[in-house]
Amino acid sequence: DPKQAGTRPHTDFASGTACTHGNCGRRGEYLKVATGLLVSDLEHMTADWSADNRGNYRQQFLALEPREALRRMLFGMGSLSLGELAGERMNVALLAHSQEDEHSCFSDNTHNDIEANARSISNIHTGSYVRSDGSRFDGPGLALLLERQDAALAGALMDKLDSSQKAVMAIVDAASQGEAFDQQIAPDNPAGNQRIHTAINALRDQTAAIEAAATALGIVQLNAETSDSFNNR
Repeated sequence: DPKQAGTRPHTDFASGTACTHGNCGRRGEYLKVATGLLVSDLEHMTADWSADNRGNYRQQFLALEPREALRRMLFGMGSLSLGELAGERMNVALLAHSQEDEHSCFSDNTHNDIEANARSISNIHTGSYVRSDGSRFDGPGLALLLERQDAALAGALMDKLDSSQKAVMAIVDAASQGEAFDQQIAPDNPAGNQRIHTAINALRDQTAAIEAAATALGIVQLNAETSDSFNNR
């Protein structure tokens, strides 16, 4: 049953005679090592952006010439939108109709990964972020800068961001109803395939708007990273 893929009973991690299928100790050790690595990675990322650490990425970024800092922000948004999310994390899997090519190939979490990736682009643009405890952070974002430079273009980009968010939420909604990402990309699921394709196209349109915004802000030829997978369509 594909809906049960990756699901394990607690007894797969039990000790003694309660252990099912053997190797319970090894499975438990893996969980400890894997979660330890996740904590370590998160601590490293937190340290990179801490105001208390000298020589970290935050300090390096704040020391950049403003136009270069702006270019990096827009390049990151565009490259995640096009090459990474729309391309490597979605289009590759859709073209191959392969669970092995989805972002979280060992769990049914790809739909959440996609939504979080798309939301992060909007967060950078708007300067708004909802914390895990539900509280909201609001600060200056690129949207305000673009609004001052070209109000029409600013509105167009917000529309594209909204469209891509709605498109990826359709993937999330389907997954919440039991149709995981690997089922949506299955070759015998045209409706699911179209849902993914719609999100990919929305992200590509969004990237074009990001590149137009970059030009309006004086960043010539942003050239966001793309994906070779788009050469197959």
